[in-house]
Amino acid sequence: MNPAILLVDSVSANREELQSFLQSQRCDVYATANAESAVHCCLETQPDLVLLYDSLPDMCSFELCRRLKKDPLNELTPIVLVKASADQWDIHRGSEAGAMSIWAMPLSLWDLYGRIQTLLRLKKYMEEQARSVVFALAQSVDSKHNMKNGHSDRLTTYAEQLGESLGLGEEDLRELRLSCWLHDIGKIGVPESILLKPGPLNAEETGIMREHPVIGERMCAPLKSLRCILPVIRHHHEKMDGSGYPDGLRGENIPLKARILQVADIYDALTTNRPYRGPLAPEEALRTLFSEAGKGWLDAAVVSKFSQVCRESRYFPLRERTMLGSYYA
Repeated sequence: MNPAILLVDSVSANREELQSFLQSQRCDVYATANAESAVHCCLETQPDLVLLYDSLPDMCSFELCRRLKKDPLNELTPIVLVKASADQWDIHRGSEAGAMSIWAMPLSLWDLYGRIQTLLRLKKYMEEQARSVVFALAQSVDSKHNMKNGHSDRLTTYAEQLGESLGLGEEDLRELRLSCWLHDIGKIGVPESILLKPGPLNAEETGIMREHPVIGERMCAPLKSLRCILPVIRHHHEKMDGSGYPDGLRGENIPLKARILQVADIYDALTTNRPYRGPLAPEEALRTLFSEAGKGWLDAAVVSKFSQVCRESRYFPLRERTMLGSYYA
């Protein structure tokens, strides 16, 4: 995949030359000429690097940099301020605004490209390190909440088979697998006394628990490689009748991958040990899924397909299992 570069500069022959040059080096280059379009383009294109020139008519580069950096989506996106000259005060102001560096012009195209390559490598490294931390945190949540019984592994198997049966392509299945591992990462912000409580939660505890989809979305948002699964992380507790959380989405407004994960996750929870009850038999768990679909909570078509997959696939033998999964906890 080509690196994406956002070039924020007033229209000029120099901008056109730089854009053409970077495109010849297999970069996807997006150019804007004012602050508002820069904010919009940054949100839409999710660039790997922003080159912000001090030539905009409506806002100084320091202020625009600060505005871009306020968005969590841009937290790991390097922004470089490009000026005709830069003194120590400029460097200080740029650092306070969140810029990674300030470059003084003129630079030859090849010198500029060399610096760009260095920053792109650094961005890739930061993304990989942050992604590793996110997965480690998710594994920690899974180990604590599910007693190291392989909840996420099984959930991934369930959801992937269900997704395949519903016709998802390979890219959607890849995103579904990621979602299975990371959907509950927001529970890292929930006290263990609530996560591991051996019984129903009270109203205050329920309110705290219901914050975890939004927390998880916020944690994963800065990572470009995980933005495709943010809707699943945020919406895997919605219900078809609109009574779920955090946004009360209804019906097909709930992403399909979230509906798939939800059914697989509930089945996994029902067929495993909990602190306050033993596992349900698979047949009983399926009846519960159909009951919740009848109440308007789950997608009836997804539940029906899951039941079919359970009965036909070697990956879903209908026998009792022992693990802890607390979907509703």
